[in-house]
Amino acid sequence: MSTLGTDPFPAGSKPTKAAGSGTPRTDFGIAGVIGAELSIPLHTLRRIIQALGESDRLSAGEARELEQALEQANLIVRQSQQLARLSEGRLRQSHERVSLDQMVQSALHERQDAFQERGILLAQAIKPVEIVVDPGLLSNLVETAIDWAMDNSVHVAVNLAISAWPEHGLLSIAATRRADPPEPGRNGTASASLRWHLLSQIARTMGVILSATNQGIDTTLRLEFARTVKHLEGLTSMEIESSSSDSALHTGTKALAGLRILLISTDAAVRGEVEKACRALGLRADTVATSAKAVRYTERDQPHMIIVDERLRDNEFDALMQDIRRLDPRFGFLEVTDDVDTFEVASWAGDSMTRVSRNALRAQLPAVLTLELAKAF
Repeated sequence: MSTLGTDPFPAGSKPTKAAGSGTPRTDFGIAGVIGAELSIPLHTLRRIIQALGESDRLSAGEARELEQALEQANLIVRQSQQLARLSEGRLRQSHERVSLDQMVQSALHERQDAFQERGILLAQAIKPVEIVVDPGLLSNLVETAIDWAMDNSVHVAVNLAISAWPEHGLLSIAATRRADPPEPGRNGTASASLRWHLLSQIARTMGVILSATNQGIDTTLRLEFARTVKHLEGLTSMEIESSSSDSALHTGTKALAGLRILLISTDAAVRGEVEKACRALGLRADTVATSAKAVRYTERDQPHMIIVDERLRDNEFDALMQDIRRLDPRFGFLEVTDDVDTFEVASWAGDSMTRVSRNALRAQLPAVLTLELAKAF
């Protein structure tokens, strides 16, 4: 059995290292150039084929085969250009709560005719899973994963659930490939290879864990989503009675006194609620107005927890979070959202963050601070 997830690149296309960097880098910029160059002759070919078809110089079967070949070439153009854009690393992502199960079912429904035409047997076991991601990238990720699994397959099984620990959404797609080689130019290894590169790049951009295993003609692909919404019933109704000396939660906060909280926000109301909660718990609070200033702050003296305003979250913040979590996976992050009446604990481990809405800060923030800091200490 081989593991595709650890070495998805075909021979001769291993990622290179960027100059002056110890991290691998794949140069996909050329992919965008190739895609742009291909699009020009393809446009001309399509125009000629249409003219031949109108003059009855092509049979219906020949016209259909040519259209399929053109569509395959156009797909390569689109995928190459997508690879180039993603590899630039400057994509601005939104962070929205999305129903992953509905998106998977929608993608499967849109391809039901293709499943029937190719004679692919589809099995699915999909449970409700909500995650916090960029919806556009998620749609692209799910569709590319399904298309990759459909390449030269006779059976595809799609399973979506939440893993036991850590509680992450896990999308598993198992495919049984045809024993005979694919027809030249259709559902071939070149298309599958390009899809794998695109799938890997989308997952990397989103921070989704991608792996795949191969055993003979059976292949299983897995996508693990760390930012999975977990509803903790009862937790949202927790109250901290700061005046109650016998409160176990209040007593536990004594050990947290003096810890530093960094807030990234320009909202005076948010800053006021954070400072009020920190005073009640004996914590110290500092505020910066941008992610860049947060990076400089942590370089001088890393805080014990970071709170970020959703309106200011950007790629620089995401990079900071990844750097900190790489050294300390239990480090606490909290996102203040514009959603109404929201309190979500995404996961007790991984790359996720707890999320609290602005209007719920006063009621929930003391409990959230206590819980997040308690995870790290």
